[in-house]
Amino acid sequence: MRSEPDRHPFVARTLPGSQSIPQSDQARVHALHELALLDTPPEERFDRITRLACRLLGVPIALIALVDADRQWFKSRVGIDLHETTRVTSFCTHTIQHEDGLVIDDARLDPRFAHNPFVTGAPDVRFYAGIPLAAPDGSRVGALCVIDRDVRHFDDEQMATLRDLAAIAGDELRARPAGRPAREGWEKALVTHLPDGILMLNAQGCIVAANPAAETLFGTTGAMLAGRPLRELMDEDLLRLRRTGKLREGARYEALARRLDGSRFPVEFSYCRMMWAARPKFAVTVRDISQRRAAEERNRAIDERRRRHFATATHELRTPMSSVLGFSELLLKREFDPAVSRELVEIIHRESGRLVSLVNHMLDLARIEAGGRDDLRIDAVPVADLVSRTLASLEGLGQAHRVSTDIPPGLPPVAVDAQKMQQALTNIVSNSIKYSAPGSPISLRAASEQWGERPMVAIRVRDRGIGMTPQQQAQVFDAFYRVDSDTAAPGSGLGLTILKEIVDLHGGRIALESEAGVGTDVTLYLPVVSADEGAMTGRQRS
Repeated sequence: MRSEPDRHPFVARTLPGSQSIPQSDQARVHALHELALLDTPPEERFDRITRLACRLLGVPIALIALVDADRQWFKSRVGIDLHETTRVTSFCTHTIQHEDGLVIDDARLDPRFAHNPFVTGAPDVRFYAGIPLAAPDGSRVGALCVIDRDVRHFDDEQMATLRDLAAIAGDELRARPAGRPAREGWEKALVTHLPDGILMLNAQGCIVAANPAAETLFGTTGAMLAGRPLRELMDEDLLRLRRTGKLREGARYEALARRLDGSRFPVEFSYCRMMWAARPKFAVTVRDISQRRAAEERNRAIDERRRRHFATATHELRTPMSSVLGFSELLLKREFDPAVSRELVEIIHRESGRLVSLVNHMLDLARIEAGGRDDLRIDAVPVADLVSRTLASLEGLGQAHRVSTDIPPGLPPVAVDAQKMQQALTNIVSNSIKYSAPGSPISLRAASEQWGERPMVAIRVRDRGIGMTPQQQAQVFDAFYRVDSDTAAPGSGLGLTILKEIVDLHGGRIALESEAGVGTDVTLYLPVVSADEGAMTGRQRS
């Protein structure tokens, strides 16, 4: 993984290659000294921010660093014992040179920091993200930074959280420019702006305030949440868990939460104690993890399917490999007349072709499953073009003339990856050719139809082939299943599995109707290009 500071618009793109100290920052250092914060005792108003930074961003180290003339001093620190470092080894020296901050995914790969003692030794810095803090005159005098010992990459939401925390730290920093008492109440700004749901609880576990994200999460207003015990919204009784020592401050837990309408959803939560309006309160951070749980479930299903595929594939590969090995060994050990030798070579050639086809289909399926929808190159594809390219690819079979087409003019284009959808349609038509009598007609028709509320184009392929029983239809999309396992027709048993994966990724549908001895109808329902997709496609082409 490389450090890629240009992933965020607020990341410094270029910095000096050396660690030298700028010689023209006397005014900045003067502004720092005017704050009268250097070498002062820890203050809860700053320590809360670094604790929250660690908890909200999942990092072990968070610092509020003030960059002096020849050192950086930590006004607040979590996860590190140092009070200060030399400026030469300071990451924050680079951060304050850029208004929008600095992000380093892997310090080992950045020539500015690869040999820094804090990278080559303890605390083993890998990831760094810092946002500068400004004095009242605008001088960048320090930074709020977070550090991890593992390579990381913050997404836009995480960077927004860091910027919000830095804005709060900056407000606190400027609240006492000449020794005046600091303002309290930054917690209200935090509750308002953080992207995660924040519930403020009193000592009895009742909600006293909720930020807009929490209102959205629970589907109601802060006024409706106020006064309710938290146990009405979550399955876990947090106060009881805390009293029994089963809930650690800052640790992350998962539970089921309930909206006021009774619907339930999985959440990740954590809590911390804090002073708010000069009174002790508890802040509970709640994050909806429904999408994460769904993704985990999809990944588990994919992994299970891959394990089944692998187990079946070993059997499917073993049969042709055994034939190739056995017949080639016969040729090596015995002398045969030319006719028999040719027959054995033909068997070896046929089984080798079957092996290659099987491996290619397995690789296709693996690529489709691994890439998912992100690998699709969706474009506005005219249905007539898709059909003509499909039939052209089948010319080598010498049977394309059997396929009659009916593509009415005026059909809307479909939103598909042209190459992959051609592969899917080719599979259907080639199966109709393969499993129907030579000379029997095959029809390919297209029409606009609705699937639920979504407009679709239906492409229907009909043959008069061997057809399928209801039992066969129930298994036809399973990997390695072959309707014709007792025949000599070539095939890997993966074609229809790949077809279904491709159509599913496009948000389409497949309908199958078949009767043994009569024939088969296969219909692809493909999404049409929406107005937004059409406009986007036009911009891309221009």
